[in-house]
Amino acid sequence: MTQSVNILVPIAVTDAMLTSSTIAEPAAGETAWVSAGTYVVGDLRIRSTTHQVYKCVQGHTGRAALPEADNAYWLAVYATQKWAMFDAFASTQSAAVTSMAAVLRPGIANAVALINVDAVTATLVLKDAPGGAVVDTRVIDLVEYPLDWYDWAFGAIKTKTKVVIDNLMIYADPEISITLTSSAGVAVKCGLVAVGDYRNLLDDADFGGAQYGATASPTTFSYINADEYGNTVIKRRGSASDMRVQVILPKSNSDAAFASLQSVLDVPVIVSASQGPGYAGLTVFGLASGSMNYSNAGHDVLSIDVKGML
Repeated sequence: MTQSVNILVPIAVTDAMLTSSTIAEPAAGETAWVSAGTYVVGDLRIRSTTHQVYKCVQGHTGRAALPEADNAYWLAVYATQKWAMFDAFASTQSAAVTSMAAVLRPGIANAVALINVDAVTATLVLKDAPGGAVVDTRVIDLVEYPLDWYDWAFGAIKTKTKVVIDNLMIYADPEISITLTSSAGVAVKCGLVAVGDYRNLLDDADFGGAQYGATASPTTFSYINADEYGNTVIKRRGSASDMRVQVILPKSNSDAAFASLQSVLDVPVIVSASQGPGYAGLTVFGLASGSMNYSNAGHDVLSIDVKGML
């Protein structure tokens, strides 16, 4: 396996960047917080100014303090449906029925990644300016079709849960539309839409890349809770994947690759060691670290470790 290794550094999506969404706020099933209301423990309310869902942790009546500033009574638990796919967590999903779409003005960007997605088709439309000319359209079939007749007859239909759309033309103020669709009446979900700078660690190198032996390790944040009598209960939490890969680099690429990795040590990124069929586990969202082995005068070996995030 000699595949290019890329790091997508996401741009934090702000209110000004998200110009349109088919998901309302509050969405169906969400209720906005109202000042001076009556709340009991467990009540969930949203704040559209922070795009957060808050859980009441202490019953009260008549309080005017905003939930985000009233920690004794409210706890922020997750993003609203509209913003779940733009927060920093792939495990919190935006959801709709049949389809959902969003329009972004992210500034300069060359790639978009969709993580923890549940849909049949993903469509990206790039315009050179807000309301401008369409310069690129990508339609990605997320269905993984059966490999043989047995799978056709008995296998469950599977879909890709992550995809990277790269090589987008760069504009100062582009408009990017993302649409996810599923079968009529079926839920469509997305955990993370990451748009930003997609950096190729190899650039135009004549040789090198991710080597065979790369590992992807599914991990769970669930744990076993035991009481004083020895009874155990599994506390279920989300899951992620860790990854370890070695990259052969020509000496001329080593300094730039090392600098790229060093610049994102404390930034959640998407690292893709291969997008080829059969290597889905080698695209991971998390915190990257690593080390450089200066092997010889011709090439070096960069070891990359990614700690997967929810």
